[in-house]
Order: sequence, then C-alpha cells, then structure tokens
Amino acid sequence: MLTKAHLAHNVVDFVNDWCWTYDPREIGKDKSPFMPFDLFPKQVEFLWWLQECVENGDEWLVEKCRDAGASYLTVAFCVHRWLFHDAFKATFGSRVEDAVDKAGDPDSIFEKARIILKRLPLWMLPPGFDERRHSLYMRLINPANGSVISGQGGKNMGRGGRSSIYIVDEGAHIDQAEKVEAAIIGNADCRGWVSSVNGMGNLFYRKRQNDSVKVFTFRLEDDPRKTPEWIARKKASTDPVTWAQEYELDYGASAEGVCIPGPWVQAAVKLGKLLGDRLERWTSPTAPGVAGMDVGGGGKGKTVLVIRKGPVVRVPKSWNTPDNITTTHAALDETRQAGAGVMNYDPIGVGNTVTSTLKHANTDGLKVYPINVGDSPSDAEWPDGRKAKEMFANLKAELWWTVRCAFQRSYELLLFLEGQEGGCDHPLEDIIVLPDSKELTGQLPVPKWLKNEKGRIGIESKLSLARRGIPSPDFAEALVLTYAPEPIEDFVMPSITPVFGGRGAGLLS
Repeated sequence: MLTKAHLAHNVVDFVNDWCWTYDPREIGKDKSPFMPFDLFPKQVEFLWWLQECVENGDEWLVEKCRDAGASYLTVAFCVHRWLFHDAFKATFGSRVEDAVDKAGDPDSIFEKARIILKRLPLWMLPPGFDERRHSLYMRLINPANGSVISGQGGKNMGRGGRSSIYIVDEGAHIDQAEKVEAAIIGNADCRGWVSSVNGMGNLFYRKRQNDSVKVFTFRLEDDPRKTPEWIARKKASTDPVTWAQEYELDYGASAEGVCIPGPWVQAAVKLGKLLGDRLERWTSPTAPGVAGMDVGGGGKGKTVLVIRKGPVVRVPKSWNTPDNITTTHAALDETRQAGAGVMNYDPIGVGNTVTSTLKHANTDGLKVYPINVGDSPSDAEWPDGRKAKEMFANLKAELWWTVRCAFQRSYELLLFLEGQEGGCDHPLEDIIVLPDSKELTGQLPVPKWLKNEKGRIGIESKLSLARRGIPSPDFAEALVLTYAPEPIEDFVMPSITPVFGGRGAGLLS
C-alpha cells in the first residue's frame, strides 16, 4: 500500500487509489452510484497540468465536453492540497450559491468534496477533524494544517479574502463575468475557469482566445468510455445544436438570434486559405479598397482600423490609447500604405476628435467620410424589391445585414466547394474572406438582431451588450463601416452628417 508520505507528493495516485465519485445513472444497473476513480490518460494529464498551473501561479481555462469529470477532478485536486499542504486555500465560485454548496445535492461542489472525504480511511483524515465542526456551509477546514476550501456564489464571487487558487465553475454561463473577473484578480494569482462552451458572446470565449491564458481541452474522443457505438446512439437522440455545443465544443453552435452565426464566420476564414491565388486581384497593393475605423477612447476602448479590398479583409490594426489625434494620423497612414482610397469612421462621441483632427490633416489622395450609423438607412433597393428604409431601423442595421449576407454567401460557397448539401457557387466578388484574427472572429458572432415595433430589423445596442457583460465589438464595427455606401458628395469639413446616395452597400471589386 502506498504510504501517506508518497501520496502527499503524488496527486494522481491519491485520486486513483483513494477518491470516489458519484453517478446516479448507475442505479438500476445492479451497481452502486458511488464508485472509485479510474482515471483515463487525459484525466491524469490534467491533474499534472493543474498542479503545474498552481505552482507557477498561472491563469488557466478548461473547456470540456459533457461528462468529462473536470469539475470532480478540480475538487479532488483541491482536497489533496487541503490534506497535504499547509495553509493552502482553494475557493470555488459559481453562478449561484446552490451550485457551490447545497446539502445532500451531489451535483454541488462541496458535496463532491464530502463524498471524497467520507470515503477516506481514518488514518488519512487530518488529526482532530470533526465533520460537525470542520465541514461547514461553503467551508472545509483542516484543523491540523490550517488549509481551507471555501465557496462563493453569484455577485459575491471574489469579494474579499485571498486564495492559493480560485476556480470559477461553469464560467461560460455566468452573468456579468467581467465583474467577477475584476473581483477575483485580487483574490488569487492562480485563477481557473472551468466550463462547457456557451457561444462566443462571453468572457470565457474571449479568455479562450487569449494567448496568456493556459488552456486544457477535454474532448469527447479523450474519454475511452465513449465508444463509437455510444457516440452514434447519443448523437441520434440529441438535437444538433446541443450536440455541437455540449459534446463537440463548438462555440458557434449556440447562435440563436445572432446576426452573423459563428459557422459563417469560420467559413470566411477557411475560404481565405482555400481560395489562395484566386483572390490575387484583391490582395495586390494596387487593388482598390476601403478602410473602416471604429474610434475608441483608450483603456478597454481600442481604436480599430479594418481594411477591405473587395471580398478580402486584411489583418486589423488597433491602438489602445486615448490620444485620438495621433491615432487618426496613424490610421490615415495605414490606409494609404494599403492602397485603399476611402476611409470611413464613426464621428459620434469620441469620434468628434477625429473630425477635428481631419480639419488640419493631410488627406490628399483619400476620401474620408464620417458615417453616423444612427442615421436613416440608405435609398438602396434590395433584391426582393424592398427599399432599405422599409427593412431596417437605421443605417447600422442595414450595414450589419449587408455584412451578414456576405458571410452567408461565403458559408454557402464553402459548402459548394466541399460538395456538401446547401452549397452555392457564388461569385467571389459577393463573398467575404477573413484573416485568422481572434478579435475579429470572436466579435462578429456576438450582436443579436431583432425587429422593432414597426417590423424593421435592428441590431443589438452597445448598452444591451454591456448588460450581457460584453464589451463593445470594436473590431466588428470597424469591418461593418467598410460596407457603408459612399455619399453623393465628397466629405467637406466641418459637416459630420453625410447625405447618402443610392449606391447601396455593394462590395468594392
């Protein structure tokens, strides 16, 4: 038998030999719902990975398919540290307190810990440990070494105290996750987010795209219990969206109501690699193009410049500074160097600084237009014969819908090239091709569309996004500005409200 001294330095042997889990699905199969861990290789890898994160003070994230055991493993890991490491403190947080600790509910985090503790031999428990005094509501105390496992829920997560490790359970499903993050940054250096995926419009997805956050992935194929026969049966009885999201870790699957679905965005990225030389006429320095600039005010608000040549979108440029005078000149230089002849920008709010700067800037060779997306739609006529003014609540909705249609054509073209059902051979002039930009691809599938009381299409406001804990989609907004119809008259200072003609929002080709 392994000694206590050995177990103190080997979390894998501790979990494999002494920890128990609970699965009520075994009831009725002549089996007990309580069963010892039998770690499969990916779970072993995860425990060593998590130990390294704790020792290095890393921020980390676990994206998991359903039934991977990730939550139970984090609990077992923390119980191990609680037993064998002096003054260790782990804190678990979740969207509601009941998910952290609810007496008798084995789905709650602390009941998982109690299931493990109750099945340890007495010689392994801390000297003096009394369940009545040391296993409390959202608090497990080790009286021998001062270690603690604590819990928090809802809006109180991260407030006060310090921890060796802070773990946010189901982090992709938490409202106002930005506030949670701000709170837990001061609570622990080692912070972890464990969750199934929940679309692209949340902090969890943005962290997944952040290269400074360590990522561990539990895929369906990592679990040896999930045989091809099991997968076929489960997939046949599960709706496609749920299957893609819960089992295939498809962030674009939960796209209900979004203006530009995630799969369409990924298709535009894939087309850029697939079409290659067929896009050459738009990738040359002399090809005409248009730039869109979304103006930020420093801090979290970036100024972003996106340049599009026909269907081809270049890698965005961004500046994180409140000095919009210098940024305006930098954007003009970038636009010229790219060979684009038009630059559109949003003049509202902090965009006024750009308008003032342009009065004195050298714009020779460029057409620069302020585009107020709150204005009325253009006079363009859509293929079904309706005027844009009949279809859209404002210019913003018209532009987003124009971009949406380009992405839909890209998706259909990709299906056609891959020989899949639903494909269509669209002209390249009518599609959109994206670079592999995490910021751009992460923001485009976020804003939702809706209809107002007059039945006209509108796009989710920045205020509504903020209520969902989502920052302004500055990269996406900059791209959308490249689709603005060119005014009849050239830009003349100091006017900032152009009069739109009937060109619509056609692609430059």
